[in-house]
Amino acid sequence: MKKAVLLSIFYLFLIPTVVLAAFNYNSKEFQTVIQQLDMQGHADHDISTCSIKKVYYEEVIEALNQGQSEKEILKSYIDEYGQAALRTPAADGSGIIAWITPALGFLIGAVVVGFGIKKLTNKNAGKETELLDKVEMTEMEREIVEITFEEERKKHF
Repeated sequence: MKKAVLLSIFYLFLIPTVVLAAFNYNSKEFQTVIQQLDMQGHADHDISTCSIKKVYYEEVIEALNQGQSEKEILKSYIDEYGQAALRTPAADGSGIIAWITPALGFLIGAVVVGFGIKKLTNKNAGKETELLDKVEMTEMEREIVEITFEEERKKHF
């Protein structure tokens, strides 16, 4: 009888701690995990209309209530979906490649465009000087051009 009473008291003290350990959508741990997950591209959708986001929320709540840590939950999603499970890539291994590739692509593109513009302007500049050298005006044409320039200058000044 004494054991039954002590066991009952022990369970009465245990029940509130189990209830207090339950996580919900507003708990800090839950929000920390959810903010890091991409949820297969549904992270920015409204939970009331997105069934995939609801599934993720329920899975994370269930995992937290089972006692898994934030790192364990994230690791399980990374193991299942790879780095695509996270909103931002990790800073190790393949995550570094994901961070560097866009910047590297931009730099390579800028260099290619820069060389293309330089080559194009050098090519065009050479043609213009060649054309001016090849075109020789006669004395009569040169006088007409000078008179025209002089008349235009007088109009504007």
